Amino acid sequence: MPFRFPLQSLLRFRRSVERHEQTQLEIANQRVADMRGKIERLEQSRDLRNESQRHGLNEGITGAELQFDLLCDGALASYRRDLEKELGQLEKLRDQQYEILRRARLQREILESVRDGQLREYRAQKIRRDQRSLDDLFLMRREFLRRER
Repeated sequence: MPFRFPLQSLLRFRRSVERHEQTQLEIANQRVADMRGKIERLEQSRDLRNESQRHGLNEGITGAELQFDLLCDGALASYRRDLEKELGQLEKLRDQQYEILRRARLQREILESVRDGQLREYRAQKIRRDQRSLDDLFLMRREFLRRER
């Protein structure tokens, strides 16, 4: 009789939950990476604007242009703060998702450990049964040979 783990369906469920949570963590990691990329692009854009402003100051710009540049800088700084805040929230969600995945993995590993223990016990019992059968066969053969003499 082959080994049968009575909680196999629960183990399959735990594996699927773990895969789902792993996928959710990958999505959360991607969202964090996307937000960091967005912030990096914003910084590059600010650096280009600053370079353009320095060039404009050397060339000579009007007060209105300077005031407009300062307003734009303020708006970009505010936008960056908003992005940083959103990044913090995304990182927090990612960390929570990691914890959810860790718990799902632990639950799966516990079930697999139970299954592995039962499989070891099943194999040990099978070896004992097989050995008993061989011993019985040997004794029957020996008895048969003794009677034939």
